[in-house]
Amino acid sequence: MKRKKSKFEKFFSFSRHKRRFGASKAIKAQFDENIFKLKETIIEGKDINYTHGSDVSITKHIENLKEEFVGQSALCHYHASLIVLIRREVDLKTNVNLFEDLWKNHENFLLDKLNTRWLVSASDTFLDHSSNATERACALAISTLINTVKLCETEELIRPSSSIDLNYLESLNLHDNRVALWDGTSAFAVGTDDTLRNLRWRIDEFVSKYGDGLLTPKILKKVFMRLQDNETIYRRFKELHRRDRTGWW
Repeated sequence: MKRKKSKFEKFFSFSRHKRRFGASKAIKAQFDENIFKLKETIIEGKDINYTHGSDVSITKHIENLKEEFVGQSALCHYHASLIVLIRREVDLKTNVNLFEDLWKNHENFLLDKLNTRWLVSASDTFLDHSSNATERACALAISTLINTVKLCETEELIRPSSSIDLNYLESLNLHDNRVALWDGTSAFAVGTDDTLRNLRWRIDEFVSKYGDGLLTPKILKKVFMRLQDNETIYRRFKELHRRDRTGWW
């Protein structure tokens, strides 16, 4: 695996400095607006278009991101812009503080309005920069969860057929038979298993214990619940579940 560049190597990286060029202009454009005014402002446009990759120009990249938030609050775009500045290590201490303050003061709004993509980006930012070890540990759990589901859904996408063979599933009788997977693990007993219910209980307990003092536990629960409502392995197994007492949603 290729190692991560050291701070010394990053300092002498031309591409790194190129990606930060024009940052002062980008910062001015973002911070001239009052937060509460941004919250009430709706970004105009016809269609939502998601960026794929990022422009070398930081101002162009931030401007391109606006298309992801058409019809939404400008505060969501401001949040995304802060993440871009932090990722490119522009005035890092100031922007991390602004990012954390934004979450402390507008947590419920961000949880409700940001899509899963930006909730996970926020979580990764806490993971990289929070000074609280518990905050970072929870953020790591979010990143692990989502990246695992992304792998699963990508495998579904590239298979010739993604439909579940219900007859074959029935023949496995996973409720009564242990089917080995790898290294001592066994298959999820589709329809009856209590694994995800127990996970949900642990998430709820974690949020109850740490949710008032930390920010990432509520992001974790929000992301977990969205997995049940969108086209993911969680929703597909939810639809096949038949034992009420082990439901997890």
